[in-house]
Amino acid sequence: MLLTKEVYREESFQRIKKIFYNEKNQIIGTLETFKGKEDGDESGRLDVQEYTGESYRLIQYKNDTKAYAHFTSQGHKVLGKPGWYSIEEAASVQDFKYENGFLLSRSYRSEDGATYSHNYTYQNGVKVSETTVAVDGTVTKINYTCQGKTVLSQSTFINDRFSDQINYRYEPNGLLAEEQKFLKHGENLYLSTQKNFFYNAKKELEKTEHHGRYDGKMHLYKVEETIRKGNERTIKLYLIPEVEMVIGQYDMASMHDYLKRSHMEFAISIFNKEYITKTKLQLLGHNVEKVDEQGKVIESKIINPENNEEIGKVLYRNEYNEMSLLEFVICYRVLEDGRTEESNIEKYYYKD
Repeated sequence: MLLTKEVYREESFQRIKKIFYNEKNQIIGTLETFKGKEDGDESGRLDVQEYTGESYRLIQYKNDTKAYAHFTSQGHKVLGKPGWYSIEEAASVQDFKYENGFLLSRSYRSEDGATYSHNYTYQNGVKVSETTVAVDGTVTKINYTCQGKTVLSQSTFINDRFSDQINYRYEPNGLLAEEQKFLKHGENLYLSTQKNFFYNAKKELEKTEHHGRYDGKMHLYKVEETIRKGNERTIKLYLIPEVEMVIGQYDMASMHDYLKRSHMEFAISIFNKEYITKTKLQLLGHNVEKVDEQGKVIESKIINPENNEEIGKVLYRNEYNEMSLLEFVICYRVLEDGRTEESNIEKYYYKD
């Protein structure tokens, strides 16, 4: 079944998105409208897609254009017909070029003439590089090293100068076990940050440990943990406060130079040699969620990390159709006295 309409409504705001298809079930148009309930003002956006084989052009119009007005007055039957819209009044134009199912390039042009582009190359059906040219002309190129279809590493160059390299290590079952990021200090390549991933017997991610370089040594500075029990998930975040802004620098001198360049000289006295060892991991985030059989959240609680007391609770009512596709979600806030209050509702419509 194809999604044809989305409705999001809350007390002061409403968003409606309509999606239109051709006989090949390709999206040829999207109309999205926004309305504030207090002032009654309505705005919108129209996307028109033109196909040439596998490739397509995505043209976006604001609600003050002739194309938008024509579409909203004549309806979706104008899609696929020529002459009712022009490139000149488009807010943006994006071109996606495909060949044999692979995206070769993506380009973007805004109404003020700003442009950027992405180009991709493949070997044996696997992406081996991507090149981005930004609005200011900056060229970023990422080269991938692969084994079969598995990415082993990626190296990034900005204007032909090395930026970083990320290496990936996998478990025998194919799950990602480790991610290491290397930077350069002078001509030396050094390990800046590292992530380690841990899974349960069902191959579900349970914990991610973040290590980073501080004063020339690697330190554990962040842990993300998900404890699963039945349909309940307890999500915790442990972090050494504020250290993420400076982690990964080669040594103390490099860190302090970075703070000066970032106009944060005041932080130099904070991030001294002892900071990473004297400041311990702290529980900064604690949430408990319950999910339905489809894996969507039906209850979410925010727990105060300091005293383990509940400080917020939200309930979700999820309803599905006979194809197990989501039809609507109603979100309720739980008030201090235990009563529930509707917060927002989402509705989804489909066609065969």
